Amino acid sequence: MEEQLNSLLEFLHDGNPNVRQLALGHLLGYTIKSSQLQNIFKQNNMRPIKDLKSICREDPIVAHDAFKALVNLTSDDDEICKELNDDSFLQLMIKMTVDNGVILADMACMLLSNITKYQDIAIKLLKLELQVVEGLSSSTKAINQLVDVFVKGVNRAYNKEAEFHFLASVFANLTMLPQGREYFLTNASYDNVTPLSKLIIFTEHPNIIRRGGVISCIKNCCFAIEHHLDMLSPSKINVLSYILLPLCGPEEFDLDDMEGMPEDIQFLPSDKKREPDAHLRQTLLESLVLLTTTRQGRMILRQKKVYPVIRQMHLVEQDENVSIVVEQIVNMLMRDEGSEENDHDILETTRSEHLDSGNDNTIEEI
Repeated sequence: MEEQLNSLLEFLHDGNPNVRQLALGHLLGYTIKSSQLQNIFKQNNMRPIKDLKSICREDPIVAHDAFKALVNLTSDDDEICKELNDDSFLQLMIKMTVDNGVILADMACMLLSNITKYQDIAIKLLKLELQVVEGLSSSTKAINQLVDVFVKGVNRAYNKEAEFHFLASVFANLTMLPQGREYFLTNASYDNVTPLSKLIIFTEHPNIIRRGGVISCIKNCCFAIEHHLDMLSPSKINVLSYILLPLCGPEEFDLDDMEGMPEDIQFLPSDKKREPDAHLRQTLLESLVLLTTTRQGRMILRQKKVYPVIRQMHLVEQDENVSIVVEQIVNMLMRDEGSEENDHDILETTRSEHLDSGNDNTIEEI
């Protein structure tokens, strides 16, 4: 079998496009992890991967299978991801994502979500410059263009063939890095808007990939303690409402509890649903834990009546891991502040939290 597959690999760079298409069609099933034959694509100095990269530039019907193969092969393989770390191919994926006439934009997003787990590619993406895309963004920075297409492309409004959900996983991967967090928490020069403030509106989006990536991005940005006041300020990023909304259910709050609460969560409908995914509830709560790192942060969370929201949630929470984080927040908010020297102990406690990548959304097989 392996010998036959090796013969087929040679046809991936055949001069006849029909031959390339047929060969790829036969090989596609062996790109998934369960085939246990993924290593054949790494032979001859990664020649099959180079061929797949070339086919990605061909007719969309053939290119679709090449993208599909690369998504499968990059699910957990460092060597293959490194082979995709070249400027030309990265530019191709960005251009295919932001061009509103490309039918494979979502495939490019999926591949980006897999390969930006690797630091070198993530750093390169944060620095990449491209031409302005008319009708989308006035910025030449690739990352700005991706943020803009993620926002403007919701509900297929920008490209009828694409939803761009997997860009949320890209953003989660980028915020694993200090320079990524700095990007998302700093006003962009071309529109004077903080990129994170464009994303937070999706914490209750019906698609779990989109909202999950955004929630991970928020948590990662909460590690940037120096930006906490801007994140909590209603006139700046105002992240608190969008963390609390998914944690709220249909329960009503007492008038005393509502005094000081963000307006967005004071009068919720009787059919309001709490975030159904336990891991995402936990991630949202861990964001609140990180925001209690400083004394000012704890004071703001108390003033904004975070405790009543968490208390109501705790009454109906059935997941043990989520409940543990709830108790952690309660302890932070109800504690006696004492001297400022105690803040050092709190900082050490919150440092035990881990960054969230988009790895939960890694596409292993399509």
